[in-house]
Amino acid sequence: MLKQGVLRWPQIAGLGISLVIAGQFSGWNYGLASSGWANMLVATLLMAVLCGGLALCVCELSTARPHAGGVFAYAQLAFGPFVGYLVGAACALALTIGTGAAANFLAAYMESVFGFGGWPVRIGLFAVIIGIHIVGVGEALGLTLLAGAVAAIALLAFGGAMLPHVHWENLLATSGSPLPNASSALPGVSVAGVFACVPFAIWMFICLEQVASAAEEAAEPGRSMPRGIIAAVATLLLTALTVVISAPGAAGVEVVGNAGDPLYAAMTHGGLYGERDWLPLLVGSGAVCGLLATFFSVVFSASRQLFALARDGFFPAALARTNRRGSPYVALLVLTVIGLPLTLVPPEKLLLCIVLLLGSCHLVLFAAYLRLHRTQPGLVRPFRLRGGPLVASVGMLLTLVVIAACFQLEVAMLSALAPVVAALILNYLLRAASRAGKPLENAENV
Repeated sequence: MLKQGVLRWPQIAGLGISLVIAGQFSGWNYGLASSGWANMLVATLLMAVLCGGLALCVCELSTARPHAGGVFAYAQLAFGPFVGYLVGAACALALTIGTGAAANFLAAYMESVFGFGGWPVRIGLFAVIIGIHIVGVGEALGLTLLAGAVAAIALLAFGGAMLPHVHWENLLATSGSPLPNASSALPGVSVAGVFACVPFAIWMFICLEQVASAAEEAAEPGRSMPRGIIAAVATLLLTALTVVISAPGAAGVEVVGNAGDPLYAAMTHGGLYGERDWLPLLVGSGAVCGLLATFFSVVFSASRQLFALARDGFFPAALARTNRRGSPYVALLVLTVIGLPLTLVPPEKLLLCIVLLLGSCHLVLFAAYLRLHRTQPGLVRPFRLRGGPLVASVGMLLTLVVIAACFQLEVAMLSALAPVVAALILNYLLRAASRAGKPLENAENV
């Protein structure tokens, strides 16, 4: 059994920020070089609406039905065990892939900032972070909150230092030939350009909804969950706009768009700061802290997804075992076995897989929110999102755009997920058959 009542709203806000903030240090910038800043800004605002709206919809559900499975539990409540299982398995797969990507990014950043990296660092990261989670969630999330706070402060310090050097001509300049269907009202903006930027822009906010996994361990979830999620959404929107405006505005779209470390490149471009000046080092250290925080948070959410799926009979029961401190230690060890080998795969190859898997889950979650509003209007909801059905409907349309944009960029690699999904479906069918028509455990208690 998980430890109850240990998480308060600052820790939940820290978890939400930490799940996302690493994507604001890198990855988002790849849409700049080909599509320009104006398209990237519009895509960023649209993805903030999508991910922020989803987080608030899930927040309403998490206060009504606190559950460690988070998004899996609400899809199951709305559409039954099979759909709930698919959503939970897809989220667990995406987050497990995310552990490998985060470790890879983190090792690379540590090598560039501190001069050491490679396999020893990757193995050490898994050993230390998994070990801290096994010791206890309070200890793990305490460190996560600290690392996420340092990363957010570094982003705001970056913005404070760079905003005075922003030149609007850098932002409005376009590279290459103009995109078709460009808007005359908004120079440089086109439907095609925004569409191309969407998979990179969502990287600044994706995974925010996974904070719902903390509801079962939250103190007074009806109060702490909405407070924590709203604080996380506000902070992430502020930091995202800070980097999207100040980095390309100071150094130019081409410099930032083609950089592996866009914030560091922006600071050291044109002689504004030297590579060894304290402020670039602070931002580089903030990037490491952000990646550490994301690693902590992804491990937390992935282990809770595996735990909840096993507890409800969808995965082997061993994954639901907890130690005397309430940590799902078997699920944490399985994450290491799967995540560490994934560090062999270049992280940029994994990003679209994560976006596609989570985007598919988003679509079902918005639909679940709408269905539960219609079929269970009497469900006690300590937090109720104003205009929730409208938010969910807009979110579904934006999610379809995200999924289409992923396949526009990469078809072959994303198609390779099909055998994995087929194996997950087979697992469900075999387990259902072995139960000989009996309901899944806890299915009625979600």
